[in-house]
Amino acid sequence: MLAALADLSLAELLLIAAMGIFASLIGGVAGYGTGALMPLVLVPIVGAEPVVPIIAISALMTNTSRATAFRPSIDWRRALIVLVAATPTCVVGAWGYTRLTSAGVMILIGSMLALSVPLRRALRSLSRQLRHWPSPPPRRPGRTRRPGRPRGRS
Repeated sequence: MLAALADLSLAELLLIAAMGIFASLIGGVAGYGTGALMPLVLVPIVGAEPVVPIIAISALMTNTSRATAFRPSIDWRRALIVLVAATPTCVVGAWGYTRLTSAGVMILIGSMLALSVPLRRALRSLSRQLRHWPSPPPRRPGRTRRPGRPRGRS
């Protein structure tokens, strides 16, 4: 990973730093997004292979600082459950990443970025549909007023 960074010019390093600051501002306001914005700048400059480790190190620093800042609010029981549930898939994902070629990494990153918008919209639509599931009981015929409203108003 460091070999990829050793050949960068000062202008490229400044571009990466500026994008890192911009992405951290977006991530700080929105709560996510840093890992989605940085590959757009990093892939053309350093190549596809070192991008995932760079983003992983960035995420470790970001989330460590968040955990430190919000330490009193952490639900340690839930954190342990997430840690236990996520560790096997992280190990499998890291192993799968080591099996990819440079072209495979580019295809994976590109397809995930391209699919993120339609997938998010589909999940939002599904969330709206599930919000009304199970559907409320059918209304009785002849009943026109809503429960909880005064009788004098329509």
